[in-house]
Amino acid sequence: MSALSSERRTFLKNTAVLGAAAALSRATKLAAAAEAPAPAKPAPTIGIQVNVAALAQPDFEKGLDDMKARAGVNALFPFIYTYVNRTAGFPAATFRGGNFAMPHMQYYKNTSLTFADMRSPDIGDMDILARTIPAAKQRGIKTFAWVLEDNEHVPLPAWSPLYEVDFHGNRAQHHPSGPCYNNPDYTGFVLGLMEDYSRSYDIDGVMWSSERQGGLFNALGAYHNGQGSDPGQATCFCEFCLARAKKSGIDAERARAGFGEIEKYVRAGRARNAVRPRDGYFVEFFRILLNYPELLAWEKMWIDSRADLMAGIYQKVKSVNPKLQVGWHIWHVMSFSPFHRAELDYAPMAKYSDYIKPVLYANCAGDRMKSFTNSVAQNVFGDVPDAPMLDVYYDMLNYQEAAYDEVSQKGFSSDYVKRETQRCFDDAGGKVEVWPGIDVNVPVPRGASQRTAAGVKSDMLAAFAGGATGVVLSRIYSEMDPTVLAGAGDALRELGYM
Repeated sequence: MSALSSERRTFLKNTAVLGAAAALSRATKLAAAAEAPAPAKPAPTIGIQVNVAALAQPDFEKGLDDMKARAGVNALFPFIYTYVNRTAGFPAATFRGGNFAMPHMQYYKNTSLTFADMRSPDIGDMDILARTIPAAKQRGIKTFAWVLEDNEHVPLPAWSPLYEVDFHGNRAQHHPSGPCYNNPDYTGFVLGLMEDYSRSYDIDGVMWSSERQGGLFNALGAYHNGQGSDPGQATCFCEFCLARAKKSGIDAERARAGFGEIEKYVRAGRARNAVRPRDGYFVEFFRILLNYPELLAWEKMWIDSRADLMAGIYQKVKSVNPKLQVGWHIWHVMSFSPFHRAELDYAPMAKYSDYIKPVLYANCAGDRMKSFTNSVAQNVFGDVPDAPMLDVYYDMLNYQEAAYDEVSQKGFSSDYVKRETQRCFDDAGGKVEVWPGIDVNVPVPRGASQRTAAGVKSDMLAAFAGGATGVVLSRIYSEMDPTVLAGAGDALRELGYM
C-alpha cells in the first residue's frame, strides 16, 4: 500500500470523526435551546407617572431600576409642570410649584408670563428633565414631558388674567374652570412650553391634559365630587370668548340669560326643602335648553376652542421634531358622564394624536361613579332614585358593574378596562396608539375597595385584550405599594414581555 493511500485513509477517518463530533455538538445545542426559556418579546410601551420630588432625590436612579425590574417600565411621565403639591410630591405648606425644567425664554414671546412666573423655586437650580433623561436612557427608558393643566387655583397674580370669566363677569379662579383657551396669552404660554420642551431636551414625546369641561355641565356638577360646584361659575365670557361668539353668530346675552336660568334650577334642586319641578327635573332642564339653545352653542364653542389648542400643540411639536409622540391624558369623567363622553369624541381627536391615554382607573372608579350619580341626582336626573339610575348609566355606557350599594366597596371590574380600551381603539379608527391609565393605588375614601396586585395584573391583561398598544401605570409612583405594582410585572411575564 502506498504512503499516499495510507494518508488518504487517515484523512477520511479523521474527517468522519470530526463530522460525527460536529453533528453531536449541533444536536446538543439544539437540545439545550429547546430546554432554555424563549427570549421575551419586544415590550409595548409600559409607562409610569412620577412626581418630581422622587426624581429630585439623590438616589433617584434606584427608583428607575426598581420600576423597570418590578413592573417592566420603559417610559417615564413626570409631572414636569405643576402647581399642585400632591402631583409634585412636596408638602403643601411650603410648596409653590411651576416648571421643574428650565424655561428658555426665547420660546415665550407670545405670553406675558415671565421666568419667575413659570419656574418652580422648590428645587433650587435643579432641572428635572436634564437630570432624568440621561439616567433613563441608560436603562432603555423613554421620557415624556407631561403637562397636567392646573386649575385648582390661580397660582400667582400674573396668572389671573389668563383665567376664564363666568357669566356674572367674575374671574373663575379654581376648578372646574381654568385658563381660557381663547386667551392668546394662555395659548402662547402652552405652545411656547411645548416648543421649549421639544427643542431644549432629548425627550421622546409630550402628554397634555385638560381635566375639565364646558360651563353648562360644570354648572350641573356633572363630574365626580361635583355636588358642591358653583352653578354661578359657568364660563367663559372673557373678551376673547365674546369675540369668538360674535364671529360664530352666537348671542352672548342670550347665553348669559340661559346660564342664569340653569343657576336657579341647580340651586333649587340642591335645596333640602326644594319642591320638585311640576314636570320633573329632566323636563325642566330640557325646557331650558329649548328656550335657550345658545347654551349648547356656548358649550360647543368651548369644546371647539380646546380642540383647536390640542391641534396647535400637535402641530407645534411636530414642526420641531416629527418623531416626537404627542398624546393626551383623558379625564376620568369620560367613564361616568354621558355628557362628557359626547363632547370628547375620540374620532376627530385621532387627527392630531399619536396616542391617547384614557384614564381607566378601575378600582377608584366605583366610588367616583357613585359620586357622579349623587351629583346629577340633584338636578337633571333627579326624577329617578340613585340605585336604579346607576343601572341606567350602566346601560348608557355599556358597563356591567356592581350595584349602587356595593360599587364603592367593589370598584369596577377589569371588564370595564377592556370595554373602554376597545371603544377608544375603535372610535379612533385604529389610527393611534391606545395606552390606558391603569389604577395602581389611586387614593380612595375609607371603606372603598383597596388595590391588589391581582387587580393590577387583571386590568393589564384586560387592556391588552381590548387592543391597547401600551399602558400608563397611574396615578403617582410614590403612592404605589411596591407589592401591588408588582402585579404589572406579573401580567407582562404572562404575556411574554418580561
